[in-house]
Amino acid sequence: MNAETSTIYRDELANIVFVKQGGKIALKNTPANWELIGKGRSAYVFKIIGEQRAIKVFYPPFEHLAMEEARNYEKAAGISFFPRLYEAGEGYLVMDFIRGKTFFDCLAEGVAITRDHVAQVDKALELARRAGLNPSDIHLHNLLLTETGAVRLIDIARFSQKKQCTQWQDLKRGYERHYGQYYFPKRVPKWLMRIVAYFYQLRKRLNSKQ
Repeated sequence: MNAETSTIYRDELANIVFVKQGGKIALKNTPANWELIGKGRSAYVFKIIGEQRAIKVFYPPFEHLAMEEARNYEKAAGISFFPRLYEAGEGYLVMDFIRGKTFFDCLAEGVAITRDHVAQVDKALELARRAGLNPSDIHLHNLLLTETGAVRLIDIARFSQKKQCTQWQDLKRGYERHYGQYYFPKRVPKWLMRIVAYFYQLRKRLNSKQ
C-alpha cells in the first residue's frame, strides 16, 4: 500500500473514546484540532483543522473496514472522482477533505442535481470497475456535489464485495422518472427521504429471502 502507515495523528487517535448508549455507539470526546463533520453506520468523520484533510475513525466492531476501504482507495488512485488516500492504519483513514453537499442535502435544500451530475456518477463507477472494483452501496449520503459542480464519491468500503448491487441503478431510475416533474417538490423533506430509504431497504431484504 502506498499510503503512509506511521501516523502524526497518534495522540489524537489515542484520545478518541467510543461509548455504547442505548444500543448505539456514541462519541465521547473530539480532539481539539478536529471538527466532527459526519457519522455513518461504521465510523465518525472529522476535518483536521488547518488542513485540507479528513480523518475517518471506525468504531467497534468495524475497525477492520478501514483496511478494506484503504485497499479500495488504492485501486481507485488517480481517478479524480475519489478522494486521495494519504494514510491508513488500524481503524482509521486519512484522505482529502472534500467541501460540498451530499445529494441528500441537495434534495433537502433545493440544490439542483442535473443530468450532468448523474452522468459524472456513471463515469466514476465505470472507471472504478475498470480498476477492479465492484461499486456497491451507492446512496444519497456518499455522493458529493462540490462548489464547482464536480461530483465526488466517498465511503467505498463495500466496493470490494462480490455480489452485484443495483442501488445506483434504482436511484437513477427514480431520478429519470420523477425528478423535475411538476409534482416533484423543490425541497424534499429529510424525514420523507428516510422513510423512502427504509422501505427500499426493507423491500430488498424481503426480495433476498425469496
